[in-house]
Amino acid sequence: MNNMFKYEENVIVGKPLVDPKNIFAANDKEWELIKDKIYYTEERFIPRLMVECGIVKSTSEVRRNKPELFYNLDKLDFIKIKWGKRILWILVGE
Repeated sequence: MNNMFKYEENVIVGKPLVDPKNIFAANDKEWELIKDKIYYTEERFIPRLMVECGIVKSTSEVRRNKPELFYNLDKLDFIKIKWGKRILWILVGE
């Protein structure tokens, strides 16, 4: 975890096509430390996902402050979202 950021969260949306271990961890030891902290969900609307993770209080907050994040995760992807001192890594599956 980068010292500059206070919170870093890993999220898996849907069923990933690649092993999350290969995406979120550099080695087996690191995977053992973080595997229980990964948040699994079927939510694909980014603002609602951010509310679920406790990053924002409402979807309106996202619309006001970062309207570019007001969309659905409809395709396979791996993205990074930065909100203040928080980073959200999202692996999108099918």
